Amino acid sequence: MEKPVLPQLMKTNILHGIVSFQKTILESGIKQYTSLEKQKGILRLNLFLSFALAVVIISLLFSFFDGLYYSSFVNFAVGLLLGISWFLNKDGHHNHAKKLGILTINMYFFAMSYVEGLRSGQYLLFFPFLLALIFVIDIKKNNYEELIATGVTTLLTFALIFVVAPYQNKLQKIPQDVYSGLYSTNLSLSLLITTVFAYFILKTLETHEEKILEEKMLTDTIYDTSLDAVFIVDRGNLLIKDCNKRVLEMFDYSDKKEIKGIAVDNFLGASMKEQITLLGKNAFIKNSPWFGNMDFVKKDDTPFYAYVNIVPFTHQHEQLCKISILDITEIKIAEFEILKAKEKAEKAAKVKSRFLSNMSHELRTPLNAIIGTVNILVQEEYLATQRQSFDVLRHSSEHMLQLVNDILDYSKLEAGKMQLDSTAFNLKHFLQKVIFPFSTALEKRKIEFESNVDSALNLEIIGDELRLNQVLNNLLSNAAKFTEKGNIDLIVKAVSKKTHSVEVYFAVKDTGIGIPAGKMKQIFESFTQADIETTRKYGGTGLGLAISKGIVENMGGELKVQSEVGKGSTFYFTVMFKVNRAQKDYVNEESLKELANLQKVRVLLAEDNPINMIVAKRFLQKWNVEVDEAVNGLEAVSLFEKNKYDLLLVDLEMPEMDGSEAVAEIRKKNANIPIIAFTAAVYDDMQSDLISKGFTDFIPKPFRPEDLHKKILQLTAYGQLQKFKYE
Repeated sequence: MEKPVLPQLMKTNILHGIVSFQKTILESGIKQYTSLEKQKGILRLNLFLSFALAVVIISLLFSFFDGLYYSSFVNFAVGLLLGISWFLNKDGHHNHAKKLGILTINMYFFAMSYVEGLRSGQYLLFFPFLLALIFVIDIKKNNYEELIATGVTTLLTFALIFVVAPYQNKLQKIPQDVYSGLYSTNLSLSLLITTVFAYFILKTLETHEEKILEEKMLTDTIYDTSLDAVFIVDRGNLLIKDCNKRVLEMFDYSDKKEIKGIAVDNFLGASMKEQITLLGKNAFIKNSPWFGNMDFVKKDDTPFYAYVNIVPFTHQHEQLCKISILDITEIKIAEFEILKAKEKAEKAAKVKSRFLSNMSHELRTPLNAIIGTVNILVQEEYLATQRQSFDVLRHSSEHMLQLVNDILDYSKLEAGKMQLDSTAFNLKHFLQKVIFPFSTALEKRKIEFESNVDSALNLEIIGDELRLNQVLNNLLSNAAKFTEKGNIDLIVKAVSKKTHSVEVYFAVKDTGIGIPAGKMKQIFESFTQADIETTRKYGGTGLGLAISKGIVENMGGELKVQSEVGKGSTFYFTVMFKVNRAQKDYVNEESLKELANLQKVRVLLAEDNPINMIVAKRFLQKWNVEVDEAVNGLEAVSLFEKNKYDLLLVDLEMPEMDGSEAVAEIRKKNANIPIIAFTAAVYDDMQSDLISKGFTDFIPKPFRPEDLHKKILQLTAYGQLQKFKYE
C-alpha cells in the first residue's frame, strides 16, 4: 500500500519555508557587489542580533505571563532597538547597526538587572554575550579601537550593574518561586547560547583550517607544476632552502635532498652568488626584482642557456629570495639560426641590388649613344627604304632604355632608397597632360577612352608629380596593351577634402583580357606576369606593376585590383595629398550675375582663414549684408549671445572650438536660426551628417556666389517676403 504523498509534501514545503526564511534573515543586507570580507561581517551581525532578539522575546513572554510589567516594557523596548539595528544592517549601515546592537544589549542587561534585581541572574547572560562579541567585532592588524571601545563599555556596564542594581528589586513584586524560575531560565539561556556560539566559533575555525589547507595544496601544486625551475635561497648564508620538481627535471637530479642545503654558488655558479650579493646591498632593500640571462650546467656537465629572475621577500623574519630559471636554449638556437639567415639574405639582397644598379648604369652609356645616333641619322638625308629600319632601331633602343630605367627603379625600391619629391602642382592640369597622349593613341585603335575627373580637384597639391605620372602611365599602358576592343576609363575623384589636405581616389578600368583569380597577387611580384602565354603574346618584363605598387606604398596608399577573365580589370588606389596653402583666389567675379540687394539681413560669419574671410565678406557686403566676423568657434558663440542675427555662416574647422561644437552650443539657445556650414570638406553622406549636428544647410568651398545668395534668400524671413526667382 502506497504512503500518502500530501502530508509528506506539506512537511517538505514547511521545512523548505523555514530554511528559506532563516537564510533570508541571515543574508539580508548582502548585495551582489558586496565584498567577501564584508559579507562575513553582515552574516555574523545578523546572527548576533537574531539570537539577542530571540532571548528578548523569550524573556518578554515569561515576564508578561508572570505579571512583571516593568520587565515586559524593557524587553519590548530592547526588541524594537534590536529590530532597528537589523534594518540598519539590511540597508547597508553595517557599522551603525553594530554599534547600536552592542549598546542596546549592554543597556538591556543593566535595565533588567535593575528592575528585577541581581537575584534574577540576568547578569549570567553577559558570558555568552562576551563570547558572541568575538563573532561580531572585526579585529584588524594595528586597529583595536573597536575592540577597546566595546570592551570598556561592556566592563563598565557589568561593574555598574553590581554597584547600582539591588539584590532584590522593589519596583515590581516578584514572588520567591518566580525568582527561582528567572534564575533557572537565565542560567539555561546562558549555557545554551554559550554552547551555540562555541559551536559556531569551532565550526568557523574548522572552515578556516580547511581553506588554509586547500590554499596550501593549491600553492604547492602551482609551485611544483611551474615551467620555471624555482629555488628558495636564504639571503643570509646563501644556502638553498627549497626547490620545486622542475629543478630536478632541468638539472637531472632525482631527489630534492641532493639540492637542499647546498651553497648557491656551488650549484648555480659564482655569477649567481655575485648577483644576489650585489642586489642584497641595494636593490633588495627596495624589494625590486632582478632579471636577465645566465648560463648554467646540468649534473652531467651539459651547458644550457636560461632566463632568470630573482625576487626578494621576507618570511617569518627570514630574508629570502626566489630564483626562477626558464630554459631558453632552443629559443636562442632558433634566434641564432634566424640571425644567420637574415645576414645571408641581406648580403644576397645587397649583391643583387649592386649588380642590378651596376648593370643598368653600364647599359645606359651604349644605349644613349645608339639613341643619339639614330636621332642624328633621322635628321640627315637617307634613303626612303631606310626609314623603316631607323624606326625599328629607335623603338627597340627606347624600349631597352625603359627596361633599364625600370630595373633601376626596382633596385631603388628594394633597397629602400627611392625618395619622393614634395613639389606643388595643379592636379587637374597634371591629369590633362597624362590623358592627352593616351587618348590620341587609343583613338587610332578605335578604343573608346573616357576620363572622369572630379571638378573639386582643380587645386594645387604637394607631392611627387613625376612618380605619380609614372604610376598612371604604367596602369594606362597596361590597360592599352591588354585591351583590343571596348573602352578604357580613368576615374579620379575626391574621397574627402579638408582645408589642409585632400584624399584622392585613382582608378584605371579596362575591358581587356582580365586576370585569373589565382594570379591577382602574383602580378604585383617583380618579373612576373599572369602566365607564359601573356608574356609571349604581349611582351613586357613584369616590372611595371611591382614598381607602381612600391611607389604607391611610398605615397601612403595601396595599389589594388579587381578583375574577371574576359571582362576586364580595374586597378585602383587612394592617396592623401597636402593642399598648397598659397593658392590663387578661387572666385571669378566676371562670371557673377547681378544679384538682389540684401540690406536688411544680418549675418555672423565664422571663418579662421583670413583669405576665405575676405572673399566671403566681399560678396556679402556687395549685397549690403551686415556682417560680423568671428575667427573661431568660441568667438562665434560669444557674438551670438550678444547680438541678433538672421543667419550664421560657420566653417567646420576652426581653432579653440570647431564649427560642430559651436553649433551645438548655439542650438542650446536657439533651435530655429538658420546655420549654413561653410566648408572645404567633402565626404560621404555629408548633408545628413551636418543636419544631424545642427546645421540647416551647407556651402562648399570654393563656392558660387549665386548659390550663397540663393540660400540666404531661401533661409531668411526677408528672402521669403521678396520671393526672388532664380533660374
